[in-house]
Amino acid sequence: MTILVLWSLAANPAALLDEGQKKLQAGDVAGALATFDAAARASPKDPRGPYLRGVALEKKNDAAGAERAYREALARDPRFPPAHNNLGALRLAAGQRAAAEKELRAALEADPTYADAHFNLGLLRDGEGKHVEAAAAYREAAKLRPDDATFRLNLGASLRRGGDIDGALAQVRQAAKLAPGDAVAWTNLGLLLSDKKSYDEARDALAKATKLDGKYAPAWNGLGRVELRRKQPAAAAEALARARALAPKDAGVATDHCRALVDTSAASAVKECRAAVALDGGNPLARYMLGKALVVNGDCAAAKAEIDRFIALPLVKAEAKEGAKQMLSTCTARR
Repeated sequence: MTILVLWSLAANPAALLDEGQKKLQAGDVAGALATFDAAARASPKDPRGPYLRGVALEKKNDAAGAERAYREALARDPRFPPAHNNLGALRLAAGQRAAAEKELRAALEADPTYADAHFNLGLLRDGEGKHVEAAAAYREAAKLRPDDATFRLNLGASLRRGGDIDGALAQVRQAAKLAPGDAVAWTNLGLLLSDKKSYDEARDALAKATKLDGKYAPAWNGLGRVELRRKQPAAAAEALARARALAPKDAGVATDHCRALVDTSAASAVKECRAAVALDGGNPLARYMLGKALVVNGDCAAAKAEIDRFIALPLVKAEAKEGAKQMLSTCTARR
């Protein structure tokens, strides 16, 4: 019986491809590779065998091997869109933008309805800072595959960077509906609601994100920042402490944490603000908050030194410098 099954698969390359994909989905990469190789041998003109071998090799983080497989697929069919698309994604990951665009354009020339190529072109444009063009590419991808939450999340992010908060919010709300268990979707939704100053709804979305994935630092950081805006420093400090533990080298998280601690524990705030400054000495907010924490703690000499460093930073505006000086003038040294 086993011999008959093997013979049947060998005589049917399509069955081999299906079997290989099942193995790949089950995590059996080695078995999938062997099966895709068998499919490639059984049908020497079919690009799908080497193409799927490339997909499996990417699972093994073998980018060079994957590229060879995709090029073999294109040798069999020079207009095979998936191979051009995946080559473009590999080139984009390697920072080779011109080569990436060439491959993505080839995929779209062969098949203008290939949604993944539009999406990857959006990633390329976002990386170039061309957010309007990126949004157009993501929108085309979402039009072609309307139930893909990732396409809508990236479209929302691009619209947000371009200043279209309402458009971004509509896309991310839809993404959260399409992927209700996705912590990234709920985090992005919370951040956009915060942009709209809908802080209670933002808190609820971000709290949901933390429940979906308790190790996703951006959700905890976003929740802490929203609690700061809601003037809930204790809740903010609790959320930001979680973010800090998950992202100990993120200066922005450390700065936000010290902001929350200034209103709850000045001594702890000084320690945390010093940590933020150590992570990024050119961060104006970290310098300012350290100065503020020292003022609250009554360490006026140290506060003056930090405020002087804050004022000397090149990006600090005149009104911010004046505000820092006024804050320093309120310092009362503790005896």
